[in-house]
Amino acid sequence: MWSKKLMNILQELENFINEFNQNNDENFTIDSIRIEFQKQHKIEKLKSIGMWKKINANDKRIMAKLKKRLTDDEVTTAYQLNRENIYYYNSSTPPKYNKATLVIFGMKQYHKSPPPYELINSILNILSFGTSKINMNIDICSDMPTAPNIEALKRFFNVTRCILEGGVVTDTHYINKPNISMIEKIIIYNKAFKNSLGG
Repeated sequence: MWSKKLMNILQELENFINEFNQNNDENFTIDSIRIEFQKQHKIEKLKSIGMWKKINANDKRIMAKLKKRLTDDEVTTAYQLNRENIYYYNSSTPPKYNKATLVIFGMKQYHKSPPPYELINSILNILSFGTSKINMNIDICSDMPTAPNIEALKRFFNVTRCILEGGVVTDTHYINKPNISMIEKIIIYNKAFKNSLGG
């Protein structure tokens, strides 16, 4: 049985975001979560919560989405849970296939249902149970018509703007090592702009 501490991981993350929103007049929400894990300790538990289907390597849309923002590791094989926007992929970094990354996309949705809340929480519980340190990245998005107050964020965090190859400046910002329990990195972007929506 999961402990009470582990039962509310997603709620703890949302509480932190909501508190920041209230104090800084923002409208951030969690959109995606990425977590690295050791397969030998976690994979059987993950398989027990549903059906994982192997992704066709020729499915360029999904594979490109999974590879987004990767640096030294590569997607080798990937699996999708229950037709949800939830995946894990094997890493090619040594020892090969020992480490994997789980990705939950689309927690903020406009026109369709996000992955079920309880399912997300169960996954977070599995990956955190008995683990001393979790390497978790979260994407938070804002769909307000005005840009988020990055200067306010800089009062609390070391914020870096994403600059693409060729010096192209983007509206995406990174917070590396935010000193928040369980979170290794936060990525901030405008989801309405990203999805060509009106805000």
